[in-house]
Amino acid sequence: MAGLAGSEVFWLVQTLTGGPTITAFMGEQIVATGGYPPGVMTLLGWAVHAGVSLAYAFLFGVLIFLLSSMSFPVRAAVSLVAALGLGWLTAAITPPAISVTVSLLGRQGWPGEFYPLNTEPGLPLWNHLLFFLLNWAIQAVGPRLVGGDDSVR
Repeated sequence: MAGLAGSEVFWLVQTLTGGPTITAFMGEQIVATGGYPPGVMTLLGWAVHAGVSLAYAFLFGVLIFLLSSMSFPVRAAVSLVAALGLGWLTAAITPPAISVTVSLLGRQGWPGEFYPLNTEPGLPLWNHLLFFLLNWAIQAVGPRLVGGDDSVR
């Protein structure tokens, strides 16, 4: 749930700010590189975006599980710091990861060149931070608020 919700919010923020969306960009790049029919552009873009979002949410869920022996306040604080760190890290590595994804899914093999790391603050960083903060709210804090206990669900 957290991964899909984060995926939708990520896309919605891009849409509302008037910029290009990662789903459209990825779909266009993969179709152009791989010679796929244009009709699969949206499907490919969303498949990659949702897949990455689910993988990130799963990674964060594993972290929450590993922290489950901690008290709720400590777990919430540690996982909040982790969410912020993961938001920054994933925003930084997104450009080179896009290089790899487009090249591999475009049937070109491992890329010869990579897009540079994203080291600038801006919408990509804020959107990644928002994604992980939403995951933090759903996975780390949400079960406590909904269930009223310290267990991880």
